[in-house]
Amino acid sequence: MMPPPRLNPLRFLAAALLAATLAVPSGCGRRMGDAADGFGMDLTPPADARQRGAIIFIVDGVNAAIFREMLDAGELPAIREFFLDRGLYVPQAVGNIPSVTLANLPAIATGRFPGHHNITGINWFDRYARIWRNYETLLQKNRLDLDHNAPLIYQACPDAFTASLFFQPHRGATKFYENWMSSGPLYGLARYEAVDMVTVSRFGEMMGLARQRGQFPRIVTAYLLTTDFRAYGYGVSSPQYRKAMHYVDRLIGGVCRDLRAAGLLETIVLAFVSDHSLGDVTTHFPMNAFLRDHLGLPVSDLRIHENVAYPQRRALYANETVVTYGSGDRYWALCLRKPVQAGSDAAGFEPWDIRPEPSDLATWPLPAGGTIDLPRTLADRKEIDAIAYATGPNRCRVRTADGEVEFHQADGRGGEITYCLTHGTDPLGWIDHVPAELLAGGAASPDAWLATTHATQYPDLPAQIVAYFRSTRAGDIACFAAPGYDFRTVHNGGHGGLRPYDDMFTPLLLAGPGVPRTTGHLVRTVDLTPTILDLVGCPPLPDLDGQSLTTVPWWTTPD
Repeated sequence: MMPPPRLNPLRFLAAALLAATLAVPSGCGRRMGDAADGFGMDLTPPADARQRGAIIFIVDGVNAAIFREMLDAGELPAIREFFLDRGLYVPQAVGNIPSVTLANLPAIATGRFPGHHNITGINWFDRYARIWRNYETLLQKNRLDLDHNAPLIYQACPDAFTASLFFQPHRGATKFYENWMSSGPLYGLARYEAVDMVTVSRFGEMMGLARQRGQFPRIVTAYLLTTDFRAYGYGVSSPQYRKAMHYVDRLIGGVCRDLRAAGLLETIVLAFVSDHSLGDVTTHFPMNAFLRDHLGLPVSDLRIHENVAYPQRRALYANETVVTYGSGDRYWALCLRKPVQAGSDAAGFEPWDIRPEPSDLATWPLPAGGTIDLPRTLADRKEIDAIAYATGPNRCRVRTADGEVEFHQADGRGGEITYCLTHGTDPLGWIDHVPAELLAGGAASPDAWLATTHATQYPDLPAQIVAYFRSTRAGDIACFAAPGYDFRTVHNGGHGGLRPYDDMFTPLLLAGPGVPRTTGHLVRTVDLTPTILDLVGCPPLPDLDGQSLTTVPWWTTPD
């Protein structure tokens, strides 16, 4: 989800009215209805340039189950023609925890889990810098590339021409098309389809720049947002959401037909991926109101960032003990100061730099007196599916109403992970799915855990939840909403939780040179960047959580 610009109201209205009258933005020769013949964009490649590259369509908020249903029903003809019939289809690729946009877009572009690139949401609190970030504001939206700590896909091929079309992680791209002058007013008027049309129109402009430079585009990313916002407004079960999927299919089809007209369709790699799924929301559970009014926690309202000097930020946050942030409406993080001698009569809190211990969370002091077991209290709520909290380096617990388990990756990132039941009998419903030796404490690799949990209600949880708590911006307690619930009060669709079809599963498709025509399984969206780099002949990025799908076992469908 991207933020609207904050413009002068009169200029905004004038620009919006002008933009609304344009059937097609500059760069497209035909109207939307003519997409069956392409848009008429000149995608002729630079003369004598090596034609080896990839175009990645990142479509926000695609529910994997609805996508497959529409694909099977023939409702997405362009995606079938240009992707499914020509290459790899992964019906249930696994997104990242937390399953929110601006944690997952950098994950796709870096090949790393959010906990390893250090962006944990559309907003977050950094307890060490005393900064509360919000990428939905005009002032902070372009700080994303300053805040993550990993190289992006474009940086793997620094000498090549690369382009980002409205895709917010763009560090290292030769050209970033932000679109705010043309699409900002449309966004403000909720004309999301027109925003996506502006993005698509940039393909013609981008190829014109490539011809001027005499370089064929090696990596192009194009971000489309209509599906996400129609799901927020109407829910994923609505006709409006399916209409948005139809629209995206027509947009991508128009671009692909222009590529074919330019003789490029068989020479480049095409990719389609989403950042997360969405589920219908039927009941709201405003988390901050619950924490304040029901539990009595003093949740801070401070929203401070770098425009305030650090000494002042430190002084202001010295008066706060609980800071929360949330994204996607189904993920919420509680950042807490460690109490001094928790559970005793002593008063006060340690500085923000010191995180609370698990024992602190279980005996959290209330302003009115007494203590509360925060993990148990939160997990017992029907509106909350699960909560998670760190119990040490490379170690965390996940609690549901049915009990609690601990995951431990003793050797650190990439190492084997163990499961230990600490309370209850089967908190995650894994007894009938996960081998008994693993439930008894046997160690397995992250990929083995992916394989054994993929068909459960908590796919790929062990590796990803441990990775989440490696981020300096992770909450002390992460809360994930139960199906049908969210933590705000507005939307009819939401994401950010742990469930497969409501939050985590998205489609991933690849077509082009080197891509076999088959169905894939046990794939993460972080696998896309190493795969693309492999296919277009660029060196791999360092320290990846993803891996290239060009190795044989990853292409195959399980027995």
